[in-house]
Amino acid sequence: MEGNNMKCLMFLSALIFSGISVAKTAPNEYKLVITEKGYEPGTLKVKAGSPVVLKITRKTNATCAREVLVPSQNLKFELPLDKEVTVKIASLPKGEIKFGCAMNMMVGGVMIAE
Repeated sequence: MEGNNMKCLMFLSALIFSGISVAKTAPNEYKLVITEKGYEPGTLKVKAGSPVVLKITRKTNATCAREVLVPSQNLKFELPLDKEVTVKIASLPKGEIKFGCAMNMMVGGVMIAE
């Protein structure tokens, strides 16, 4: 175990001295699952002005949510069954940003940008 720790320290030292910066923070990332109940969770609190990454997996054919739309951002993504789809959203303005299915029958939820 000590050998592995030493290798990690050497790798990090090499990164620091080579001038490569290690990112301190990643964009806000949220996992969503679509079930018969809809999008779970239905409400997300995100930081305004920061990029957001949604990782969405559709687990059912029993709803109309075969794609997701974020109307205020002009985004539309297909949601194949049982496959995670990554939706990247640029920095969001402060307020409520709704997302859901193309038919507006199944409003997925709201991202509350604070």
